[in-house]
Amino acid sequence: MCVRNTHLFDHMVENTEMVVFQTGILHLGCCIVFFLPAYGDYIISLGKSSLPIIITATQGENVVLPCNESWDKTEDHSWRKNGSLLYNYSPHMNKTVMNYSSSRMHVDPQNPHKLQISNVQLSDAGHYECFPLRQRWILIIEVMESKPLPLKDMLLYTVPLVTGLVVCLIIFCTVWIHRESKASFGSERNMERSLHNVHPDVQTICVYTNAEI
Repeated sequence: MCVRNTHLFDHMVENTEMVVFQTGILHLGCCIVFFLPAYGDYIISLGKSSLPIIITATQGENVVLPCNESWDKTEDHSWRKNGSLLYNYSPHMNKTVMNYSSSRMHVDPQNPHKLQISNVQLSDAGHYECFPLRQRWILIIEVMESKPLPLKDMLLYTVPLVTGLVVCLIIFCTVWIHRESKASFGSERNMERSLHNVHPDVQTICVYTNAEI
C-alpha cells in the first residue's frame, strides 16, 4: 500500500506542476497579447516623432505645415523653428506668445494645428517642430533658375521697344530742326533791324524808265 500511495502522490505532483506550467504559459500569452499592440503603437508614435518629414518648396510659394493629429486641448500648443519658439498657446493661462522669425509666418489661434508661411524665402529653410506631438519637418527652399526667353517672346518684347525708340528719335529730330530754323529766321530779322537802326536816313529809291524801241 505504501508503494502505491507514493506513486499516486508523485502523479498528483506531476499533474499539479503541469497545471501550474500551463497556467503560466496562459498568463504569458495574455500579457503578450495585451502588450504587443501597446508596444506597437509606442514604436509607431516614436517613429513619427523621431523621423522628420522633408518638404521641398520653390522660392515664392506658400507652405503649410500641418500637425494633423489631435492633441489634448488642455496642453500647451507650440511651434518651434531650429529650437527657437515661434508660437505658444497656454490654455491654463489663456495666453498666446508669438515670436515669428518672419512677418510671413502665421498660426491661427482658433486652429493652431497649422503653421502657414507665405512667399517662402531662403531664410525660412530649417527644422520645424510642433508640440506636444513633436512632429517634425525639414523645410528646403529651392531657387528657380531663370530660363532664356524663346525667340518669339524676345521679338514680342524687342520690336515694340525698338519702334518706340525710333519714334522718339524722329520726334526729337523734328523738334530740333524746327527750333534751328526758327532761330535762324529770327537771327536774320534781328540783323535787318540792326542795319535799319544804324542808317535810318538811307532810303532806297527805285527809278523805273520806259525803254523806247
